[in-house]
Amino acid sequence: MKINQRKAGVLLSYLLTGTNAVVGFIYIPLLIYFLGQNEYGLYQLMGSFLIYLGLFDFGLSNTVTRYYSKYIALKDEKGKENLLALSSVIFLSLTLILIIAGITFYFYLDDIFVNSLTNSEVETAKKMYIIILITAAITISTSIFNSIITSHEKFVFLKGLSIVQTIIRPIVVLAVFTVESSALIVVIIQAIIIILGIALKIYYSYKKLRVKVKFHFWDIPLLKEMCRYSFFIFVTALMDQIFWRADQVILGIVVGTASIAVYSIGSQIVTYFMTMSTAMSGVFLPNITKRVTENASNSELTSIFIKVGRLQYILLGAVLTGFILFGKEFISIWVGDNYSQAYYITLIIIIPFTIDLIQNIGLTILQAKNMYSFRAIVFFGMALLNIAFSIPLAIYYGGIGAATATGISYLIGNGLIMNIYYYRKVYLDIVGFWKEIGKLSIPLIVAFVVGLLIRKISLDSQLISLLIKLVLYLIAYITILLKIGMNKFEKDLLLGPIKSLLTLKK
Repeated sequence: MKINQRKAGVLLSYLLTGTNAVVGFIYIPLLIYFLGQNEYGLYQLMGSFLIYLGLFDFGLSNTVTRYYSKYIALKDEKGKENLLALSSVIFLSLTLILIIAGITFYFYLDDIFVNSLTNSEVETAKKMYIIILITAAITISTSIFNSIITSHEKFVFLKGLSIVQTIIRPIVVLAVFTVESSALIVVIIQAIIIILGIALKIYYSYKKLRVKVKFHFWDIPLLKEMCRYSFFIFVTALMDQIFWRADQVILGIVVGTASIAVYSIGSQIVTYFMTMSTAMSGVFLPNITKRVTENASNSELTSIFIKVGRLQYILLGAVLTGFILFGKEFISIWVGDNYSQAYYITLIIIIPFTIDLIQNIGLTILQAKNMYSFRAIVFFGMALLNIAFSIPLAIYYGGIGAATATGISYLIGNGLIMNIYYYRKVYLDIVGFWKEIGKLSIPLIVAFVVGLLIRKISLDSQLISLLIKLVLYLIAYITILLKIGMNKFEKDLLLGPIKSLLTLKK
């Protein structure tokens, strides 16, 4: 039976998100227990560098996905082969630049953290950095294979591999921790798992997809178009990481590792929140690219924009309102009262960030239409604003200050400026979109009020009490949304699998 890769991709994306969440909720407290707050903060700090070094693909991975998807739609085999050959040369060149820049930066680590890290922490950080640099170099030089698999919409393999890696990582780390525990060991194990995953992607691309990488000619117009497209994707990715990682680096420089540990808990929750949205929109790029190539109308793209946005709002609304109601209690049980400030850090970020997340299918439309440059410019301004406010606010208010700068920047950039751009330049019906979101907000508010009553439940066991409250709130939320919130499409999407299971049992 042929699998619908797009639907399976969405389902597996949510399974991956759930797996990440469950693993994280179990794994992170154990990491903190074995490593201690300071070394866990060091681990998070150096993890930020892996993200930044990964940006050395300069957005080319996303670019290859777009153009390879276009050639698939056009059934241009020669174009596909040539694109992969040209991209391979560029990826190898970028890897060389990364290695040179990475080695140069290594010699400045002592000076950067001289006032915030101890001598032993700096020495450990330098060892971790070497492993991270090697991992980033291997990842970037082989990024083309991830683009190939995504373009062919083989989401079952991609998401399935990610799920397996997510589960294996903590099992191996905790097994090794029974002998010896350190942040360096965690980084080494993660590097091995990443490299093994890359090897499987290479094998799948050649053996299963029968991919051919063959140089035919120097396609200068294509290279120019790719470079322009990649540049704006890169700038956006860089600015995006400034929001999620710069705060931790700034805190590491001006405050110390303990503050990073607290902030990273909030950041981790924000990441889970974000992946719930991107899990859905992330599988649409190849399909939307093909639709744009086939001259899809603005009304058709608007329909997708609103349909996906409503689905994302239904899901994220449950998480957001649930976290407002029960988040403080959850963090206390999860990692302890020492991390209670993470509750406020999380809320300050995710409330304005929700606007961006329920509209992120718009970013996919921008990529498909090759209109990503404005997004990059906006993000650049947002990043400068974030850094300008984060440094002084972090000095005086620690993690809360850094989070406030991030939240304000997102509200201005994504909440205001991008909505105007979608309406005036991309010709998406933003007014219609917000009318639909407004209709959905009414049942969300009703559910939240019911949640305030549920929150009053108190039992002797804090964990059991929280679990009961979460289950009751989820039941109330779904019931209210089914009665007065969801349209027929959304109800069928939710109830369809349940009806199918009941039919099978009969």
